[in-house]
Amino acid sequence: MTIMPESYHRRSFVYPRLVAAGAEFGDIADAAVATAFPAAAAPALGLADLSPLPRTGIKGPRAIAWLGEQGWPVPQANNAAELADSGNLVLRLGDRELVVAATAEPGCNAVLELEASIAGGGAWHVPRRDSNCAFLLRGPDAVDCLAKLCGVDLRTEHFPPGSIAQTSVARINAIVCRDFGHEVPTFLLLADCTSAIWFWDTLLDAMNEFDGGPLGLREIG
Repeated sequence: MTIMPESYHRRSFVYPRLVAAGAEFGDIADAAVATAFPAAAAPALGLADLSPLPRTGIKGPRAIAWLGEQGWPVPQANNAAELADSGNLVLRLGDRELVVAATAEPGCNAVLELEASIAGGGAWHVPRRDSNCAFLLRGPDAVDCLAKLCGVDLRTEHFPPGSIAQTSVARINAIVCRDFGHEVPTFLLLADCTSAIWFWDTLLDAMNEFDGGPLGLREIG
């Protein structure tokens, strides 16, 4: 069955761009997610849209303590990330704020269950899935590509896996997180959803020099 984003209540902020690029969509976590593109082989430098995947913010004076009580790993310092057993990323943005993000299909249910259990009392839900776009930039030239758009030194020796920068990328406020478990540099990029199409187009434009292109969720290696 062909899946079209227009038939879903939840779809990507950039879905018109994905449709125009010939994306195939899969039904993942109650959303239409771009899973593959028509190129014969995935580009060496790829940009995947993770925006429809589950992603939740937790904010408040007990946010960090509460997440630890749920059995999730909590980074010991601000601007650091941890990889949960479920494969999801836990991003600590400050003393009172975290983001838990699915970056692959298997971890989606764990994030949804966590979000449903947030009951307040010093740890409140922030709807990051609705307010932030989420892109994954992956490839050996990812650092050089981002250097064109971001002033932070993202080379591995200065920005190892688990590092976070809350900075400007392509002239918009963004969160940059070096992801874990990939053979090539991989970055999770979060930004305000109102800038999603601008951000997507600007990243792809910067990737042209490296023969980059869009990447489906199931093409991520």
